[in-house]
Amino acid sequence: MKKSVLKLSVLFTLIILFASNMNVNAQGKVTVSPSVTTRHYWRGIMVSNTANFEMDVAYTNKNFTFGAWGGYAFDNTYSEFDFHIGYKFNEHFNIAVWDLFANRDRASIDDYNYLDLDRSTTNHLIDASFNFYFNEKFPLSVCVSTMLYGRDLDENGDQNYSTYLEFGYPVTIGGEKISLFAGLNPFENQVYGESVGFVNIGATATRDIKITESFSLNAWAKVAINPQAETANLILGIGF
Repeated sequence: MKKSVLKLSVLFTLIILFASNMNVNAQGKVTVSPSVTTRHYWRGIMVSNTANFEMDVAYTNKNFTFGAWGGYAFDNTYSEFDFHIGYKFNEHFNIAVWDLFANRDRASIDDYNYLDLDRSTTNHLIDASFNFYFNEKFPLSVCVSTMLYGRDLDENGDQNYSTYLEFGYPVTIGGEKISLFAGLNPFENQVYGESVGFVNIGATATRDIKITESFSLNAWAKVAINPQAETANLILGIGF
């Protein structure tokens, strides 16, 4: 318990130093992004098969971003609370690290000790993403995400380093903005799939719905197919 508190204290101290060194009052920007979705679908995984309220609160200063994300099912079968930090090197490359903390068995997330950071028992999961973007003439994006620490363990209790690779490409069809994506599991693991192959293929259509001169809603619809799990889903969402 004492070791866990010490680790968290060091983490939050580093966060405070990070924020203070960025001159928060002078240049920083805070964004609050609430949304409602019919389901919470993530990297080919149906995390929550019911309607969810989700929110991201983020502080951005120049190339740095630090924030907190939460998701909560309307029927209390799912809840999640994550911290994330990112750095944008240039228009073509950025990295992000997320501390994922979600309920594993659909029980209340309060059943898990947030201060437990022991790899063999913790409910935390550290996920690092490396994002590449080519250019406007060839707007292909590539994301590589690897789970570095936490509850992603194999049968021997060793870190599994589950990895997800996704390609994205935007197109315009009939005046509508469509984002095509194809995500795959580059090696077998317990998170994304038991064999190498595609686990998340589909498209996301987005549209801004103007309510007033100064307020609009961002609506989106996602069609996603997981060939390994043999599932298909249509997920709708509205961002405020």
